[in-house]
Amino acid sequence: MSKNKFIVFTKPWRTISLEELGALVKNMGFDGVEYPLRDGYQVQPSDGAAGVKKLVSVLGGCGVTVDSIAGGIDVKFSADNKVTGVNEQLFAGCGEAGVKIIRICQGLDKNIGFFENIDQIKRSYDAVVPYCEKYNVTIGVQMHCSSSISSSAETYILLKDYNPKHIAAVWDSGHNGLTGVEPCFALDTVWDMLCMVNFKAAYWKLRHGPEQAEARWDAYWTLGPHACGSWREAVNHLKKRGYNGIVCMPAEYSDEANVDRYTKSDMAYLKELFEGR
Repeated sequence: MSKNKFIVFTKPWRTISLEELGALVKNMGFDGVEYPLRDGYQVQPSDGAAGVKKLVSVLGGCGVTVDSIAGGIDVKFSADNKVTGVNEQLFAGCGEAGVKIIRICQGLDKNIGFFENIDQIKRSYDAVVPYCEKYNVTIGVQMHCSSSISSSAETYILLKDYNPKHIAAVWDSGHNGLTGVEPCFALDTVWDMLCMVNFKAAYWKLRHGPEQAEARWDAYWTLGPHACGSWREAVNHLKKRGYNGIVCMPAEYSDEANVDRYTKSDMAYLKELFEGR
């Protein structure tokens, strides 16, 4: 039996109540959730620390934990590029409610070079480290294709000087698969800084017919067995190295109408892999 904790990103279910969300997640077989603290959801950033605590309380009543919040860390800079403030309410709410991870994707500015981006991003992270320490919260940086930190190698370059208690890595099988890196090498690159792993699945799909002069590609989000980047290889490597942390299923599918069915199917498949079947 796997010792890992399985959670689901609740982004697809924004229109139901928190009580209905808790029941849905529990019935799907998950232990907890990653919650999108965004405008338009059951709890929004404007609800502050009280909103996070309400979220944890209501879902806890359904037997579901809140293990990660997906939100922005909102570091503010002045016109002369000095740090002027951090959204402390988010850190305080998570700390007081026992939510251990704030998960972000880290965008890059295409108008400047890669290492200039790294220097700027690190200034933001340096500003939030005291709040991570004060409230016992970890910032989890998830790799994401496009103009973002998109690979394990880039993640390592960005995070190598930080204590993973404060700033850590979230390895994502879907985005890693789109980059074409073998799961074992990608996981090893960020192993010492991991706080969570994501399992979603994608492949590159041609946006048009072959008659187009220049090809354009989109990521198509699909079921786990059809991913670029084998879930089986990733799970086998995690088991080989003794990973006993959080496993998150982002529940992202291009065919959004069938998200419930696909999520249940992928959850069963992923648990089979971790249990060695």
